[in-house]
Amino acid sequence: MDRRKSLLLVDDEDSTLEMLAANLSAQFDIRLALTGESALAACEEALPDLLILDVDMPGLSGYDACRALKALYPDLPIVFHSAKTSIEERLLGYAAGGDDYLPKPFDPSELSTKIGLQLSRVDRAREMSGQLDEAMNAVMSTADMVGEAGVALSFQRALNNCHSYDAVAEALFESLQAYGYDGCLQLRGRRDTVSRNSKTQCSALELSLLEHVEQATGSERIRSLGPHTGFAYGSVTLFVRDLPMDRSALDAAAADKAGRALDNIALLVEAMTSRLIALDNEMTSQELAEIRQLIQITRRALTDIADSNHRLQTAVRSQFEELQHQFEESFIHLGLTSPQEDHINLLITENRDRLLGVLKEGQANEDFLGRVIRKLGTFI
Repeated sequence: MDRRKSLLLVDDEDSTLEMLAANLSAQFDIRLALTGESALAACEEALPDLLILDVDMPGLSGYDACRALKALYPDLPIVFHSAKTSIEERLLGYAAGGDDYLPKPFDPSELSTKIGLQLSRVDRAREMSGQLDEAMNAVMSTADMVGEAGVALSFQRALNNCHSYDAVAEALFESLQAYGYDGCLQLRGRRDTVSRNSKTQCSALELSLLEHVEQATGSERIRSLGPHTGFAYGSVTLFVRDLPMDRSALDAAAADKAGRALDNIALLVEAMTSRLIALDNEMTSQELAEIRQLIQITRRALTDIADSNHRLQTAVRSQFEELQHQFEESFIHLGLTSPQEDHINLLITENRDRLLGVLKEGQANEDFLGRVIRKLGTFI
């Protein structure tokens, strides 16, 4: 049920106030005042929905009272009631801040019409003001969301240029600060573990908080820590300060902001997890490329060694054969007996075969290394 509107009637003549009240009391709650000063006091006590104000009054005139009231209550509708109806008087009323002018003696239907128009105008203004507030709130909320989306997009672009765990951590903390939050982070990759806050390495207390987030029971990846929130996404553990999951104690705007922040930060962590996997894959690919290069170098080295060993064996055999031939030619001049010649030939042959045997052992080692290299090549 709509509340009855209240009117304050101000006039220094009791008879005028009685006639006004008689015409209006059926529709409105009526209060009366005999002077401009008492009208100000009555408004201070309880502001009416509309004020009907006489112009000529002892003490504070109607125009002066209007100026004083409008300075305090600019939205209060004021209808002047006066026998002075010239255009000059109406301009004075307008300059004082009045909203309408009712001549004396009043016509009841005109009185009701003017009051109704002013009250409707105020109601429409209030309704439009509320709609404007809602629209502005929607615009501001949309602007906030657009700005938050921009932070997420910037983070995605920054990740593409991150080629280390520390660079990924730096990009995340920049985005967190853009959202108005801070905390600490641990990244666990294939090569390394990075634990840090926005400025430096994690303190012992921060490490314990991250460990608590990681070891908390339950399948939820986003975990409430009183007024704070933890994110546990496999290789990424994040603790965000002053971001509560329970938003029941917050006002609507703060609760909405916190809810969006939870969603946005979760998206950042998911993107960061994917980037860590990509970094590990890049590192693995780089290591495989280095292994392939090493195998190629080793293969070339083994080929060179085998060629060198083959040339060495040929040279050794040739040198021993030449040595043996020279000794056989010298036997005639040395006057050696047949047993002595046979003994020297045997020594030469044994040493030749022993040296060639050593070289063959090296060849066997080369063959073994070659088989190892070929086997490794099948795994990459």
